[in-house]
Amino acid sequence: MSEIESNNTLQGAQVLYEHLRARTIENKVTSRKSLVNRPPEGVNKEEMSALLAALGGEETPLELKDIAVLKGRKDTYYYDGTIMTRHYAELDSMIQEKDILHTIATVARSDSSLYPRPTQFSKLEDTPFWMTEDELLGAQARFRFEPQYADIEVVEASNGKKGFFSTKYMSRTYAQSLIEWIEVEEDENP
Repeated sequence: MSEIESNNTLQGAQVLYEHLRARTIENKVTSRKSLVNRPPEGVNKEEMSALLAALGGEETPLELKDIAVLKGRKDTYYYDGTIMTRHYAELDSMIQEKDILHTIATVARSDSSLYPRPTQFSKLEDTPFWMTEDELLGAQARFRFEPQYADIEVVEASNGKKGFFSTKYMSRTYAQSLIEWIEVEEDENP
């Protein structure tokens, strides 16, 4: 590699780092497709492809050492790992891929096993998901026809509020009692 090529690579790495850091600060991961098709100013498509290929390997430029790589279902995503957690990056990549069933199932399984609690529709209607009620109801109807999501079900509180849960991690009875507590009783019994 000539000195000019080396300097261009270092400049390109710095430009890429600043671009990915700025996107991460905005709580966004950045897809490989968008970086290659529309590289930041100062980096051409060939340089971008080479920089992205070097990420995570021995040839990673020092300027990009904090950039994390996440393989999604449809693309590869990049973000500054010193600012964003891997879990949040995974959520944002699912949102960008617009696979509503996969996103809801992943969040519902996580909430059901970790906390445990159902994933309230209101949580999915808020940041960072911004799903509509129609999307959630549509997903509810479609889950029963998708074998990989057979464990995802819905419970409803007495006030009509709903939540998704996974039968892998909690029983319907337990999920029902939790959604009732979260949506109705908790406010009445502080």
